Amino acid sequence: MPVQAEVEFLARRSERPIYYASSAGRNATHQINQPMNIVAVEVEDARSRDDAGAPRELGQHPSGFDLLPCETRVDNFLDSRQVESIYEPEIVEFLKRVTGGYRVHIFDHTVRASDPGLREQKNLREPATLVHNDYTPNSGFVCLRENLGDDAEELAKGRFQIVNVWRPLTDPVEDYPLALVDARSLTADNLVDTERRAPNHVGEIQLALHAPQQRWFYYSAMRPPEVLLFKTFDSIDGGRQPCSIHTAIHLPSAPPDAKPRESVETRAFVFYR
Repeated sequence: MPVQAEVEFLARRSERPIYYASSAGRNATHQINQPMNIVAVEVEDARSRDDAGAPRELGQHPSGFDLLPCETRVDNFLDSRQVESIYEPEIVEFLKRVTGGYRVHIFDHTVRASDPGLREQKNLREPATLVHNDYTPNSGFVCLRENLGDDAEELAKGRFQIVNVWRPLTDPVEDYPLALVDARSLTADNLVDTERRAPNHVGEIQLALHAPQQRWFYYSAMRPPEVLLFKTFDSIDGGRQPCSIHTAIHLPSAPPDAKPRESVETRAFVFYR
């Protein structure tokens, strides 16, 4: 059954909006220097979508996202030693297997929580509650240079993607799941390149304008052995191929005592021959 969810879009196209990234903690929240609109959208449960068996490109669903099994031996994602020694090799092997990429480079892990108390206790980020994509046609290549240094120029000659491996730490997710738009229902004029300012870095993301043809999906009751793999940048066509814009959504059907959502997302480059 589809759900109705209120999501936050950019109200109008502007030259270069500025997104001020949140810091971790109880009061974590983002700010944007442009007007935003709250829009009610219909979000379908992707577990029963009618094109689940669509032909896959580079091991990924053509919508730009897919739910896949991915067990882990990590029991504490705030333990950097476990993440580095156990989780990163697991994710490298997983991504090579499902995408066919010959090289994977992990460059970021972010743990998030919907409960302010948990964020304060564990110094975590909040679920992102505005519609966005993590990279622009320009910033995907900038990110490559920032993280791969001397190898970046040669790697940029071939096809590469930036992907997100999103794992729930709540079992199951009862509220604030991740919702995504099928990339095939997006057009370039739905996306607005935006400056992203953080205390230690200035980069770019894409904010989004609402359009009626956009098709929204989420996966109901996700569990920790499952991951949501979605594409946030693809170097083909100079990085201009639309990727899955996404946001966390509040479920109107969530019980009053729903478990606070916790999740970990891992960002990685995948390189193809």
